[in-house]
Amino acid sequence: MSSKHKKLGTLADIFQAESLDGTITRIRMDRIHPSEEQPRKDRTVAVDELAESIKKDGLLSPIVVTRAGEGYRIIAGERRFHALTRLGWKEAECRIISREERDYYRIAIIENLQRENLSAQEEAEALLRLKQQESYSDAELAQLVGKSRNYITEILGIAGLPSEALKKCKEAGLENKNLLIQAVQAHRKGRFDEFVSAYESGAIRTVRSARDFFSRENESPNEERSRQDRAGQPGAPGSKPSGIEATDYPIIRRKGNILTIEAQDVKAARSLENWIKKNASPAN
Repeated sequence: MSSKHKKLGTLADIFQAESLDGTITRIRMDRIHPSEEQPRKDRTVAVDELAESIKKDGLLSPIVVTRAGEGYRIIAGERRFHALTRLGWKEAECRIISREERDYYRIAIIENLQRENLSAQEEAEALLRLKQQESYSDAELAQLVGKSRNYITEILGIAGLPSEALKKCKEAGLENKNLLIQAVQAHRKGRFDEFVSAYESGAIRTVRSARDFFSRENESPNEERSRQDRAGQPGAPGSKPSGIEATDYPIIRRKGNILTIEAQDVKAARSLENWIKKNASPAN
């Protein structure tokens, strides 16, 4: 099957066409080897938790491999491989595929994007590499991976940050995709270090607070003091729930129009709920 520049509308279409039509069989673990070409940098992250899940429920998804000499090279599922190794499994269920060499990295990216287990930086770097490898435009890359063109342009901006800037973000714990996109804007405006410092101090924790950071660029000292006074008043827009720091509410997951936030306890959750009802506008 020719796969040169094949365009498919959604991730599901791509995954079905590229990796679900191969033979499924059990292969000895000593014949399976990780690949040097993987979009994920930290290949063993959360492997212990994954091993516990597999121990309880079994291997739900086969490891995707291709023939390599006398053995098999992993295309997708390296964390599953490491988890099975820790569990002492002798064999693993694998799906064997055969494609052009240039396609394997694309398949690995798509598999990771479907599982949503790449960090923002890993996703940005992987998509940039795929774009350069295939000479895609942002629009073509967006169509391939089932994202909007605007999303692709923004996420590629993260990969365009200098390595020192990316290192500072990582050291500051600034890894949220949407906030990294805002950090890109700060770098373009020459306010990157200020932005990271604001994040470290807790002044920036949401996209809205990041946008407030930019809107205050030309604010006079008197205007800043007035804004801070207003924000400190109970119920004022931008004020925090009484007695609770905004950082007490980490965003656990955002998917589509569903946002999952975790509070420290029931009282804190109730406080946050009341604050959202009072301050959140449907237009936002």
